[in-house]
Amino acid sequence: MKRFTAFVLLLCMALTLFAACGNTIDDTPTTQPAPETEVSEPADQQQSDVSVPENAVPQGETWNGIDIGFVSDNGLKYIWDQLDDNMKEDYAAAMNAIKNEELSVVLPHGIPKEQMMDFIQFIYHGSIDYPYIGKQFYLSDIDGDDLLESYVISYDFTVAPDVEGAKALVSELNQKLDEIVAGMPDGTEYEKIKYLHDYLIFNCDYSENASLPFTAYGAIVEKNATCQGYADAMHLLLTRAGFEAMYTIGRGDRADVTHKWNYVRLSDGQWYIIDPTWADPTGKGDPNYINYDYFLISDEEILLDHLEKHDCIYYTNPVATSMEMCYHKSEGCFVTNFDEAYASAMEQALACANEGRRYIYLRTTDEETYNDIRAKLLVDSKDDPDDGKLGEILAAVKEQTGVEYVTWSVYRAHKDGKGPLCFTVTIKKDGE
Repeated sequence: MKRFTAFVLLLCMALTLFAACGNTIDDTPTTQPAPETEVSEPADQQQSDVSVPENAVPQGETWNGIDIGFVSDNGLKYIWDQLDDNMKEDYAAAMNAIKNEELSVVLPHGIPKEQMMDFIQFIYHGSIDYPYIGKQFYLSDIDGDDLLESYVISYDFTVAPDVEGAKALVSELNQKLDEIVAGMPDGTEYEKIKYLHDYLIFNCDYSENASLPFTAYGAIVEKNATCQGYADAMHLLLTRAGFEAMYTIGRGDRADVTHKWNYVRLSDGQWYIIDPTWADPTGKGDPNYINYDYFLISDEEILLDHLEKHDCIYYTNPVATSMEMCYHKSEGCFVTNFDEAYASAMEQALACANEGRRYIYLRTTDEETYNDIRAKLLVDSKDDPDDGKLGEILAAVKEQTGVEYVTWSVYRAHKDGKGPLCFTVTIKKDGE
């Protein structure tokens, strides 16, 4: 592939990166502005024969004679439907250039200088199915009309040295996505989404130990990724499975770190949030553990311990207001009082013994109920911390099943008055 002088310019650009999803991890693109422009920091190899789900965006789609296959490639229908005609043309020009690994493109209408970083973030975060995209960009005004039309794009040539290499990466990612979706069970929306979610968590580790850790390719193929890789993988799995999905950018538990999570709309018309990164905590010790506190929840709930959700000037983010499909309600462990919590914990403990599991999940409605459940279930007496009702439950489990759990620990999502009102109890047999 021909690499012309614009690429040489890219190599000389100063970086203005900021951390995302970790102390040293960066998921954010950069730009070198035109000289007169001021800018601030932006927030298995076998061929699969699985067909695209009937309700997914069709392949080979066009708009006004323009190829917009990138919409289905990247699951961008939610965004595309909100753009005006001029932005659709600029968006298509940029995305098709990336899809074809072209080093530059002229935008038909151009971007106001003050929108430079917004546009770059917009393009970068939408290039989910194109893992070879780089993080440096050059925008300039080529005709003096105060609009930035010349858009130079960078790529990771270490993983995709040419167009054929880029296509091979995409093909490998898409084949694996098809295989995963093909394994999705027949069942309810909830069961299908949970399968996709759990597959991702069980088969990916939060790590930079990959050639492309900030991408869906890193999460799906290399099985190591940062939050952007987790969220992008979740997005592609959902859209390839036929669900309407979207992503958002914001802040997690640190003001200086960007974070990315997912939205999915179900047949009840409601949007729900999934944060797959926070479902797979680092240092968890058990590869079979999943934190379901962030599975199919609302904006109000996630913003209890996620600092903020960023807006985009080109489209309106989804808004999730319902908790009706969250894990705890769907699995019968969303409780309103101690009696319900006791019954749920007993049922789950028996299931753990019979099925070889060791996690009891509980979520509740308010601070007072949460504190009451935690105190009575785990610690009835300050003088005897093993005197809580959990000990009574585990004794009943031993009597009914013969399985003895000798230790337990609790993970609290709700800390220092922040976070969801739920906790996970880990029960262990001798020697575990």
